[in-house]
Formats: sequence, structure tokens, C-alpha cells
Amino acid sequence: MATKAEGKQWLAEAEQNGQLYRIKSGWKGMMIFAGVLTCLLVITLPLGIWMFFVAKNARVGITDKGFAISWFGTSAFRWDELEAFRPVALNFHVHGGGLVGALVGVAASAAVSARTEGLKGPLGYKLKGKRMFREMPAHAIENSVAMAQEMEKHSGLTIFPKAEGEATAEAEAKA
Repeated sequence: MATKAEGKQWLAEAEQNGQLYRIKSGWKGMMIFAGVLTCLLVITLPLGIWMFFVAKNARVGITDKGFAISWFGTSAFRWDELEAFRPVALNFHVHGGGLVGALVGVAASAAVSARTEGLKGPLGYKLKGKRMFREMPAHAIENSVAMAQEMEKHSGLTIFPKAEGEATAEAEAKA
């Protein structure tokens, strides 16, 4: 894993190269709204301020060395540290609330997926030597499909499964 300082450097480099992907305006507005509601209670004021910070600074930067994610903190990873990518479906799992809570969770998930352009959920990535996938909120990032295609190109890993016709055409081109 790259250091936090490298991550910040990669974000600046990605911005210069046009490979910086920011949070969508709709998600930014939602984070600000949630931050305002959270700030109404004095005890949750730090969480509200944190949400304002995320709304202002959330982004993903891609460089030749690796990628950096600035969300609730800055994380950076080199391309050779990655083992796999996996698009994740967006779903809300509700504990409690009975039937009404479950229906609200399903309805919220369906509404977000229907209005989302690009990737419909987070993008999971697995680091070599680690057991668990990590996730980045790709569905909340502008031009998430272009971002994922750049990540495929730099890492050499597959994010989007190829259609059967594409796979045979590539195999024929290589032969």
C-alpha cells in the first residue's frame, strides 16, 4: 500500500493529467443535506462536519503508478498490489423494521440504481495477500465507467466481463 503522502501526490498528478474523477453533484448535495441534518444535534456535530468534508473533497485519481481514493481519508494503491476487481451490486440490507423496513430498503436500492448513470454500485478491489475485498463508491463518482476502463487499462485486470463475441475477436486478432 502506498503512503498517504504518495496518495496526495498522485491525486495532484491525476488532476494535471485529466485523470481525476470527482463525486457526482447529486451525491454531493445528498452529503451536504445529511451533514446539515446531522449537525442539528450537538452530539453528532463532528459527524456532520465530516460529511461536509467528504462532499467537498471526495475524488479518485489515476496515474501510471497506481490510484488514489480520497473519501473519508486518502488511500493509495500501486497497480502491482491489486489481485482482482469486482463490480458490486448496490443493495440495502435492513436489520429490524419488519416488513416496512425491508420494503423501504429495497425501494431505496432500486431508486438509487435506476437514477445512477455508469456503474450501479461500488467497485470492489482485492489486494494481493489479503482475504477481503475493499470497496470504493464508484456509483457516486462522475464518469465511473471511464474511470473503471482506465483502471482496467493500467492494472491489466478485468472489471467488465467481455461478451462472448469480443473474446473470440480478440483471440483471433492475437493469432
